[in-house]
Amino acid sequence: MTPPLTAPTRAAGTALTLAEDIATLLPARGGTVWTTEPYSAWWTAKHPAARLVHGHRALVVVARPWDTQVGWQLPDREPYTPDVTLPHVAAGPIACEVLRQVLPVLDDQAAATVTDPARARHTLLAEISTAIRAQGAATYERAGLLVNTGTVSWGSGGARYSATLNGSNPVCDVQITGPVHAVEKAVVHFLPATPGERRPGFPVDQVRGLLPRRLAASLAPHTCVEQTEQGGIAFGPKKGGPYGYAAPAADPAARVRDTTPASVDIHGVGIDLLLSLAPLLAR
Repeated sequence: MTPPLTAPTRAAGTALTLAEDIATLLPARGGTVWTTEPYSAWWTAKHPAARLVHGHRALVVVARPWDTQVGWQLPDREPYTPDVTLPHVAAGPIACEVLRQVLPVLDDQAAATVTDPARARHTLLAEISTAIRAQGAATYERAGLLVNTGTVSWGSGGARYSATLNGSNPVCDVQITGPVHAVEKAVVHFLPATPGERRPGFPVDQVRGLLPRRLAASLAPHTCVEQTEQGGIAFGPKKGGPYGYAAPAADPAARVRDTTPASVDIHGVGIDLLLSLAPLLAR
């Protein structure tokens, strides 16, 4: 990204302050909160940097005047270039994209060393259940439909949720079903905090079927959408972050009301993102 000609200047201590603000927006796991410390990023000495640490996981944040660079770190992995460059300078949108884009990749890499996938999977499902129950919703944990999968389910706000883990993969598949008005509200929480890459001027009025058209209209302001040959709506960014599919209606010509049943599957959802959304998905 080419920096603007008149970019604002960030003070030397801004990176650490920014990291501290981001840390407050990331969920504590296992009773451990994120901590921060000064750091020197390998890829630049020109701009201030800081490090966020959570157990064996760490994030390197470089605060440039016009954007923010983030690299993820494990004991056997040092970022020599930024893993993502975010067009944000405020902690809120940065934390949102760290939860959506960065931590799922970090956790997936860390899972390569897991020796007991079943135990790791049950531990993560229990962590999700605990976060949901803390908001007052009852959860139900069961074996998944496929071998080496597990699912935790709950209901809230008229919608039903299920988060499924496969093998030792710490990234969830989340299904949301229920009245279309409740499904629309829930799905938006998994999308970018601020619109990024999306298809400008998507012709919503050309979408086939009344339910897919309504879902496309609610998703298009946030992310890329397209209609599949089967009539459903595929959505998600061109790179990085959760993506999903909204199933078409059984009767494409049926009238759509707020109570019309809808079903959406979202893939690539990190545990940290799901835990951070617990107050919104289980209230």
